Amino acid sequence: MNLSLADKRIEHIIHLTNSIFPLIILPLATIGNILCFLVFCRPKFQKRLTRTSSIFLRLLCINDSILLYLFIIDVLLRIYMKPSIRIYSTPIACRLYKFIRYSFLDMSAYIQLGLTTDRFICCVHHRYYSHWRKKYYIYYLLILAFLSVILKNSSFLSSLYGYSVISKNRTVTKCSVQIRAKHFTLYMAYGQSLIDVVFITCIPFFLIVYFNSKILREVLHIRTRCWSTITRFICLTPVQNKESNRTTTGILTFTGAKRRRLHLTFALGCISFVFVLSTAPYKIFKVIERHDKVMRDRHKYGSSKLVNLQLAEVIIDCLEYLSCSTPFFVCLTTSSMFREELKRMFNKRHV
Repeated sequence: MNLSLADKRIEHIIHLTNSIFPLIILPLATIGNILCFLVFCRPKFQKRLTRTSSIFLRLLCINDSILLYLFIIDVLLRIYMKPSIRIYSTPIACRLYKFIRYSFLDMSAYIQLGLTTDRFICCVHHRYYSHWRKKYYIYYLLILAFLSVILKNSSFLSSLYGYSVISKNRTVTKCSVQIRAKHFTLYMAYGQSLIDVVFITCIPFFLIVYFNSKILREVLHIRTRCWSTITRFICLTPVQNKESNRTTTGILTFTGAKRRRLHLTFALGCISFVFVLSTAPYKIFKVIERHDKVMRDRHKYGSSKLVNLQLAEVIIDCLEYLSCSTPFFVCLTTSSMFREELKRMFNKRHV
């Protein structure tokens, strides 16, 4: 295949990005997710108002770490091994790889949604939170989402997905729909993409953004109320202070109770927004990529992707790598509570 000078430059950029960026992000994300998991195991995050959120954060760290390794190991094998190989070597391994990878990717969206929903109930509808927590509604919803994801991605286990071809005197496994399976190709390109866009992208992401906007409004309201309460308390004269001691103490206690519900809320909201901004482009790009695959199979009988599409794929994948490493770095930069527990954890080990 003859390439122009511009295409060769793009190929060089793709090769450099795949060679360097995964090696940088992999150790950082691994260490960050391990530290994040350990911090959220500490007793301070096992209280009534933060226990469920800490469990979901730990699930997210595990899920993101596995997903990151599934992405990056395949890239590193393709770049650094000579001749180039993939993480899968047979059609059966290809089916299992795609099934597992997409299942973990889809579950990231629902873990994020579960985390945001729990914070939403805790911060905005706090009177209902005790009942919500005791009945384990959020775990039932997560199990239902998991079963739905497994059912949706079971199409990757079909015998029509993945095939072997002879290329340059060696057998190469193509991890895509077989060209002869026209109806299955249309389902995977458009039916599966429609399910992804509606149920994995639009609905969860809309709910995440909506719940976080309500939580942020509650955070701002509580901070304003707390500040005005403290200001009134400081401005009181000694006589007024004695007379209104019970009232002020009651207000501060009530405000303190509501502020406890906002632990890590800003950090968790930032994690959700980073996730939306990185994963939504990935899902939308997959729709374009699958449509391009149908057109290439129909008119060019399975020719390679265009170089520009390969570059877009690399950029989208890099965003996904960053999304898998966000929990630790976002909590570290936005949550003083998280930083304090991290310091105590290290100080305790040094002692």
